Amino acid sequence: MMKRAVILSCLLLAFAAGIPGVRAAAPVVRATLKPDTVLIGDRFSIEVLIDKDMMQVVELPTFGTDMTGGGSIEILSESPLDTLRQEGRRQVLRKRYELTSFDAGIYELGRYPVLYGDKNITDTLYSQAPLRIVVDTFPVDTQKSTVYDIKGPEQAPLMVGEFAGYAAAILVFAAVLAAVVIQVCRYRARRRGTVPEGRSVPVVPPHVQAIQDLETLHNRKLWQSGRVKSYYTQLTDIVRAYLNGRYGVNAMEMTSDEIMGAAAALQMSDKNRRDLRAILLTADLVKFARHVPAGEENENLYYAAYYFVEDTKEVPAEADGGEKEENDGKESR
Repeated sequence: MMKRAVILSCLLLAFAAGIPGVRAAAPVVRATLKPDTVLIGDRFSIEVLIDKDMMQVVELPTFGTDMTGGGSIEILSESPLDTLRQEGRRQVLRKRYELTSFDAGIYELGRYPVLYGDKNITDTLYSQAPLRIVVDTFPVDTQKSTVYDIKGPEQAPLMVGEFAGYAAAILVFAAVLAAVVIQVCRYRARRRGTVPEGRSVPVVPPHVQAIQDLETLHNRKLWQSGRVKSYYTQLTDIVRAYLNGRYGVNAMEMTSDEIMGAAAALQMSDKNRRDLRAILLTADLVKFARHVPAGEENENLYYAAYYFVEDTKEVPAEADGGEKEENDGKESR
């Protein structure tokens, strides 16, 4: 009689398990933290165990690289959710986190949350006990330790080899500086038309020097090779130097408008003034407005500068009569 009662009870339980309205027990979540006290920079772990029915679906939270959201508890690694063991319909899942912290303090991590679904139910479960970690700094034994002042820099003796390197560098720098100063002095002397004291240099008339410089510039073919700005810079420098030597106008230090204002009082034809204005204006557009003249315009302005020098050059006294007639003819052009 007893045996029949046991068999009947088992059948009833099996039947109840197959009835749609009967649900399995909710999953059980356990989370443990080991160890619960660490030093700054040490590792600790959290192990999560979920005991559930095989038909129940669970989903774990995603933390990224930090578990607290404030950057205090860093997640170094985490294992995938795997099955630790299974007995019949019941199975135990496991998840592990490797953590560390570099900020001392007591951190309440709370209870670990797990989202689960079973038939028509969706709910959030939490671990039974809240998690808490204590992060300590390194202990300092003030009884045995002595705090010293910061040690000052040690005075090392100077070696001959150290001076040798500095001396060589100073000599090289002095030589380079002297060469630069000499070149600057020569350049300024050449632009101002002055000769250093104690040196005899034949005086070259301004128009002769200008014609030579113009021919040299023309032979260099700067604008043909794309160096238009350099071409116009040198062209106007030649014209400015000529005005300085021919008329005593400090054109090298004047703007284009100032030069044209001074040219109004100089002895030259209106055509010469128009050519001078065209040269200076085009050069300003190239240098400051990125104007790119056509090749024909570059050539025309070169010849305009050339004939400007020829037309305005200083005429020697003995040849004044013949040159005057020639200049009158040029002014009538």
